[in-house]
Amino acid sequence: MGLLQKACETYDCMGHLVGKPVEKKEILAPVSHIVTRPQIEITLDRNGTFLAAKALDQKGEKIVIPATEKSAGRSSGSCAHPLCDKLKYLAPGIPEKHSLYLEQLTDWESSPYTHPKLTPILRYIQGETILKDLKASGLTQQDTLDKSTEDLLVCWVVDGLGDRDGPCWEDKELMECFIQYYNNLRQRDGSSSLCMVSGNMESAAEQHPKGIVAIKGNAKLISANDKQDFTYRGRFVEPWQASTVGYTSSQKAHNALRWLIANQGVRFGERTFLCWNPQGYELPEPTGCMAYKKGVRPRAADPTEYRQELRDALFSWKVDLPDNAQAIIAVFDAATAGRLAVTYYGELQASDFLERLRAWDESCCWEGWREGELGIYSPTLNGIADWAFGTPRSGKMETDPQIKAQQMLRLTACRLKQGLFPLDVESALVERASHLMLFEKTRRRDLLFTTCAAIRKYRKDHFKEEWDMSLDKGNDDRSYLFGRLLAIAEIVERSTYSKEEERETNAMRMQKAFALRPMSTWRILEEKLEPYYKRLEYGLRQYYRQIESEIVDKLSPSDKELNQKLEDIYLLGYYHQRTECYRSRKSEKTTVSED
Repeated sequence: MGLLQKACETYDCMGHLVGKPVEKKEILAPVSHIVTRPQIEITLDRNGTFLAAKALDQKGEKIVIPATEKSAGRSSGSCAHPLCDKLKYLAPGIPEKHSLYLEQLTDWESSPYTHPKLTPILRYIQGETILKDLKASGLTQQDTLDKSTEDLLVCWVVDGLGDRDGPCWEDKELMECFIQYYNNLRQRDGSSSLCMVSGNMESAAEQHPKGIVAIKGNAKLISANDKQDFTYRGRFVEPWQASTVGYTSSQKAHNALRWLIANQGVRFGERTFLCWNPQGYELPEPTGCMAYKKGVRPRAADPTEYRQELRDALFSWKVDLPDNAQAIIAVFDAATAGRLAVTYYGELQASDFLERLRAWDESCCWEGWREGELGIYSPTLNGIADWAFGTPRSGKMETDPQIKAQQMLRLTACRLKQGLFPLDVESALVERASHLMLFEKTRRRDLLFTTCAAIRKYRKDHFKEEWDMSLDKGNDDRSYLFGRLLAIAEIVERSTYSKEEERETNAMRMQKAFALRPMSTWRILEEKLEPYYKRLEYGLRQYYRQIESEIVDKLSPSDKELNQKLEDIYLLGYYHQRTECYRSRKSEKTTVSED
């Protein structure tokens, strides 16, 4: 019940936003109301006379309409909404549905909780001219119901009431009237039970709202309708024996969750990720880089500077949060059309949440290019999942939705629970980065950046190793040295190319073979490099030969392990050596004199 309790807390804290339209945001629905998008708007005068009708933009803002417990969860059965509804309920074409709507609206209009807008609407519906009026307005082709018109949802505007003029969905007084009317209606049976969410005695909800996640409109978090076959899995006779949730608590929790997911939920595959603070304080996304806030982008030139940026970001996030602030993280997935599952749920103190994001970003980072600038930053979890398990299409990586959702959940849990970086994810990235030739040149840089960041994180988690982002000439690890040799082979050959040449180097074409059988592949590359060495300027040729000689001297030719498969850190050596050479050439042209 932790999720529902925090959702109720959120609803109470955001009470000032209930029923209030906010531009480009979904409305937080009041209790006994739902959020929907109507197709037709009808305007009436105070006497119920038709004035106008118009079609509404289906990409426009959603509105709030009153709904009963049953009508909010209706699917195929007949159950009318109290005020705004589909034409098959408003028009007399289907007597069963039309009478349900009339009976309900008449009861509300004649109750102590009536409102001046109800009488004109009731009179108009009783006149049974709605289909003719819509045809005359050019909104329908005929004045009878058919498959194309019966599901059009109508909302109301009533004019001629003075200060109460305007749309029904913006009338707070009308909303409050229905809440009181429906609450009184529910209390007539006098029954109450213990609400497992609030801990209070209140009228229990028999049905719970659907549509928490828009893309899974009929999926519910709470349901109990398996009265046949596996009746409550043999544990209970009646659904209330499992748990009881009060109607008001259910409404608050579900409306809050729907509002949060619509406004700040992030979808990966079929799963929706949500992170929020019940009091409304801003929090960073658990799947992104923590140092990003309010347009600020990390631009650190070295790891020390990046660590300082993360500390500054941590302070910046914390300064707006009270000491007792919490971060709530939930992941939703609909296993079937009618069931919505919570696949991950966690509650953390906001300070702990921020610290765990910072710790991940500090260890999972590398030097890379972003928005045309070189700097140190952390790859997003989305980027890690795409590069590890995606397929290149149309210049970008696309991952199967089910795989994407599963891997994003694993990485998010790993980051928030301070778990070890997954071996299979790191291995998938290393394998992908060992085939750089298969990717466009503009994408290789991003792949290598993401892989190196993941290797750095993996090595720290599993082996307590600390990897810097600059060349380590004292590192004698076989894999690291061979990675440096691969970089030399690529740079030497590419240095002889003209600006127009686009062909791949031998080192790039043989990268995978080099990773599997480094020594034998290096001998082949060494022979192929000779013509390119001869084409280099003398100083540059000596510079690269000196580096190559220093590396080879650290490798023992008699070592039987030299030709075994390289470990992941060969990519770090490759990146370090290549970056070092390009930087040296750019700043000094050459570091070796002709002698």
